Amino acid sequence: MNLRTRRRPVPQIPIVSLIDIMVVLLIFFMYNTTFRTQTTRMQIALPESKSMGSSTQAQDVRTALAITKTNELFLSGNPVKLDALAGALQQLKSAQPGLKLELEADTESDLGVLVQVWDALKAAGIPITDVPARIQRK
Repeated sequence: MNLRTRRRPVPQIPIVSLIDIMVVLLIFFMYNTTFRTQTTRMQIALPESKSMGSSTQAQDVRTALAITKTNELFLSGNPVKLDALAGALQQLKSAQPGLKLELEADTESDLGVLVQVWDALKAAGIPITDVPARIQRK
């Protein structure tokens, strides 16, 4: 008969494997870290040439198709009824073949009016993807 109580072994955490993992992580972070180098910045006035032309392309001039918060439509600054929008777009497109439109809508304008404008654009033969939309509070 054994009257001594058994001693439980004290659990040990194998710290050697944890050190290996930490070294690998340290190497990983050091390798993937980008260090900024100090650069000197100075202002330089570059010479301009009128005979060589500009190297940048001229920005596209787009005709505005605006929807106000009261759901009024304006095509290049002129008021247009929603029913007559497709015809007005076709006339404008025939007068200016390289016409590019930009849709400017107010955030408080109705979504239904926006969908009807897209339908008018499609009826006029203008792809909706060619008309960038800028929605803002006016």
